[in-house]
Amino acid sequence: MSNVLPWSFSSLNAFEQCPRRFNITRIQKLIKEPQTEATLHGNEVHKALELHLKGTETLPKKYEHYRKLADRIKATPGKKLVEYKFALTKGFRSTEFFAKDAWVRGVIDVGVLGIKSATVLDWKTGKPKHDADQLKLFAGVTLAAYPYLETVKTGYIWLAHNKIDSQVFTKADVPGIWQEFTPRVQRMEHALATDNFPPKPSGLCKAWCPVGRKLCEFCGKD
Repeated sequence: MSNVLPWSFSSLNAFEQCPRRFNITRIQKLIKEPQTEATLHGNEVHKALELHLKGTETLPKKYEHYRKLADRIKATPGKKLVEYKFALTKGFRSTEFFAKDAWVRGVIDVGVLGIKSATVLDWKTGKPKHDADQLKLFAGVTLAAYPYLETVKTGYIWLAHNKIDSQVFTKADVPGIWQEFTPRVQRMEHALATDNFPPKPSGLCKAWCPVGRKLCEFCGKD
């Protein structure tokens, strides 16, 4: 069995939450992760903002309260990135999203590229929580893909709470970002290479895990 490549923030997060669930749902694909109301709502909001920022469609009336923020982004000078698919090789060079040498890939919700700086933002429709990992990854990817940049401001836009959590990264931060992510990815790759995905019991097991008791003794669902 080959290594888990390419990886994304969501796949790494899923592996670290529970290797067994990750294997069953993402590698073997024996069980499909259910679409929750929150997930469906988040997808709908993302699509509405994407189409508005691209100028394809105007915002639906129920999302009119997001117009001011979206139009402010549209008016910001610089090249716009909207639902931008990225991929880097293991040598931290840009490549095509589905290229064979893609090592990490993902999607940037919205970004603005300037001459020396950039802003990369991620729409969030859930409750605010402090977790800078995704911001670090977006910064590392952006600074690698656009080497002329000196700084990248990344941020979560908590739409339902009218709140923005942001952090600024420079080129000097890049080595530390990859030194943090690489060992984590290597643990995921090792798990696949050895076909070893132990369960990681948590409070999510009883009611929120979809794999069922036949595949995991800790799951609360039949």
